[in-house]
Amino acid sequence: MSSNYLEGTTIYIVSDGAETCDGDPIQASRHLAAKNSNNTVNIIGFDVDGNTEDQLKAVAEAGNGEYFKADSPEELSKTIQNEWLPSTLDLAWAFTMAPDGWELGDEYKIGEQYPLQLWTIGRRESHRLRDAITIMGENNWITDEQETELRDWAMERSDAIKEFYISMAKENRDKADAKSKEIRQRIDEWVAKMKELKQQRGDIW
Repeated sequence: MSSNYLEGTTIYIVSDGAETCDGDPIQASRHLAAKNSNNTVNIIGFDVDGNTEDQLKAVAEAGNGEYFKADSPEELSKTIQNEWLPSTLDLAWAFTMAPDGWELGDEYKIGEQYPLQLWTIGRRESHRLRDAITIMGENNWITDEQETELRDWAMERSDAIKEFYISMAKENRDKADAKSKEIRQRIDEWVAKMKELKQQRGDIW
């Protein structure tokens, strides 16, 4: 099954027999097509008899699709590869299947949620440590030297948590970027393969 840039859905079905589950595939196919004029149901009848073929043709017709016949695994493979290739327009819009800027931005936000929570906790801890050190210093519970050492330690800890937050957020962002790049590369490879098959089939457009 695939969805195109007009939000239509194309369903591909390979069937080796008539419907036997008390369902109504013709009505189901017609219902799908009625939802969106771009929806289609295409069917390959694999080694089926005449009555079954008539039913499968009716299902494809009800779904604004096409019916193809295949009597052997070789014919089935050839039909799937050559008859159901995407259109040139589909290939031109294939890039829309990759994550767009908004989707990538959402992934960035998800990747920053936990690090941001950690940083928030770290800042609260830092404030409490400074307050505690101030109280101990004002009450002469620690020496001036100890107070300085504690403040330096609290600052170092706060900086370490901040650096960890930045590092983790960047790591998650890099993972999202890498995944997006991988998806785009796979789409480009798929488009190139489909264009090659269409050229072999003799398509002009």
